[in-house]
Parts: sequence; structure tokens; C-alpha cells
Amino acid sequence: MKINTILFALSLLFVFTSCNKDVHKMEVVKDCSTIYLRDKSGQDYKVCNDELLDSYAAGTKIKVSYDNLEQCFGLIENETCESTHLISGVIEVTKIH
Repeated sequence: MKINTILFALSLLFVFTSCNKDVHKMEVVKDCSTIYLRDKSGQDYKVCNDELLDSYAAGTKIKVSYDNLEQCFGLIENETCESTHLISGVIEVTKIH
């Protein structure tokens, strides 16, 4: 009986400390127009609510949760960069961990 209690407690501990699949470690990438987040495979995602990341320097690795979007909503900004930044998607950061 004591072994069952210990095994049950260990399994509960494992469940509560397991990794959250919704948290992604990403690198902050900035260019002259906006902020992107780069995943571990090297793909860049445009951040619609990039004001949340203004205080982070380029190259900083952060853990975030985000939602995938079809496009950014709000004011349309003029392109200020001469070069095009290739992106794999558009995201909205929901939480910085």
C-alpha cells in the first residue's frame, strides 16, 4: 500500500511539472520595420503586437505563448525597409514567460 501511495504521488508530481507544449523558446529578431520571433528551426514569424517586445534586444531568447493569425489587424504601416523579410507566419504573443 505504501508503494502505491508513493507511485501515485510521483505520478502527480510528474504531471504537474511536465512541459507545457504551448510555450515556445524563440529568438527576438528586429529589422527596420518590425519585430519577428525566430523558432529553433530558423523560421521567422512576424509579431503583430510587437510593442510587447520593444524592451528586448535583438538576439534575446525568450519563452512565449502565441496564437497564429492570418494577418495583423489595426493600422496599416508603410514599409520602411528596402529589403523583404521572409516570414513563415503571423503571430500574436499571448504571454511572455
